[in-house]
Amino acid sequence: MWFRQIYHLIELKRNQWLKPLELKRIQQKRLRAILRHAFSNVEFYHRKFETAGIRPEDIKTIDDLPKIPVTTRLEIRNGFRAGTILIKNINLSRCNLSHTTGTSGEPLTIVYDEKAEDFQKAVAVRSFLEAGGHFRSKWAMITIPARMRMKKKWFQKVQFLSPTYLSVFDSVEHNASVLKTLKPDVIEGYTSYIWLLAKAMREKRAEYVRPRILITTAELLTKNARDFINETLGLELFDQFGGAEIGRSAWECEEHQGYHMDVDALAMEFVRGNEHVANGERGRLLYTSLYNYAMPLVRYDVGDVCVPTGESCPCGRGLPLMKVVEGRMDDFVTASNGVIISPTLLLILMKETPGIAAFRITQETKTRVHVQIVGDDSFSPKTLVEVEEGIQGILGKDIDVRIEQVDQVQKDRSGKLRAIVSKVPISL
Repeated sequence: MWFRQIYHLIELKRNQWLKPLELKRIQQKRLRAILRHAFSNVEFYHRKFETAGIRPEDIKTIDDLPKIPVTTRLEIRNGFRAGTILIKNINLSRCNLSHTTGTSGEPLTIVYDEKAEDFQKAVAVRSFLEAGGHFRSKWAMITIPARMRMKKKWFQKVQFLSPTYLSVFDSVEHNASVLKTLKPDVIEGYTSYIWLLAKAMREKRAEYVRPRILITTAELLTKNARDFINETLGLELFDQFGGAEIGRSAWECEEHQGYHMDVDALAMEFVRGNEHVANGERGRLLYTSLYNYAMPLVRYDVGDVCVPTGESCPCGRGLPLMKVVEGRMDDFVTASNGVIISPTLLLILMKETPGIAAFRITQETKTRVHVQIVGDDSFSPKTLVEVEEGIQGILGKDIDVRIEQVDQVQKDRSGKLRAIVSKVPISL
């Protein structure tokens, strides 16, 4: 209900300015409540707790969460099919079913009842408003068709915050034409697509659009890509972080000093093995939703790798920061000597090598890499040499680099242009 969304939004906007200790108390209270609920009303978590020999009262703070085994994608998929990860006697016809895009396997179905959906929307709107958006902003959202349908349903009950939707599967030229006519105040979309739009504007010296606010989501944003987009569009973009399973979870404020974590909506852990990492260290990100009582997710391993920080933001908000978002587990590559390498190094190499319009790097094994390249007007045999030597310089001289020239790099089913993919399992 729209009035419940507004109530939550007022609360969330107030929360962001609370002191970290006050936010921690809110988070811990909600954490204990959702764990009691999951244990009592969700068969999957009741069994998981019993098997681990723990009860909800054993978990007082986030520091106690490692006592609970991690929840995997496979467990969620199987639990949904069996109905064991949902609350008892749930009426799915009165719920919203969100589907992940399935880039790392078969898509998942996440269930939100009306109360959870209202709260999740309020969380997303908070970050939109803090980026400078207004209730009456003319807003264009570039996303996949499945999200377009879901978000239309999300906003249909109110007359404000209603975006115009564009598909990532449409050409840049088509969407640029729509944007030129629409003249939106705010553009939100996949990072790779926004980069392609900025690239087209620069190459054709065409001012398709000049939004007041630009929000990038869903993909790794490198410093080079950020600088390129900002310079081309003449603004400072706001990057936001989250997923279909848990909604918005972290976002940039006007200071751009990191990503404020929505700790009044989620418990976020950063772990190596099953131990929490120290501030400044990278770790696998685990989520516990504090508001989705229809389908609780406890210590869900989403597959992302991030770096927490204990720093305070100059903006004065009490929401803690993630200093760096490094990407998904399957974006990381492994050098021939076993060292795990951030995808950023390969992204920088390819973006700075002349002659490349688009690319995709797939690490097939520890010693073999497949590269797809779409050449531009400056492409030459030297481009291939620089790519091969650059990848070997990063991953090892004994890496077999196989380069294929293509007319178009195929998108994933999600519509994302995933530039770096690794099929080599890593552990953090």
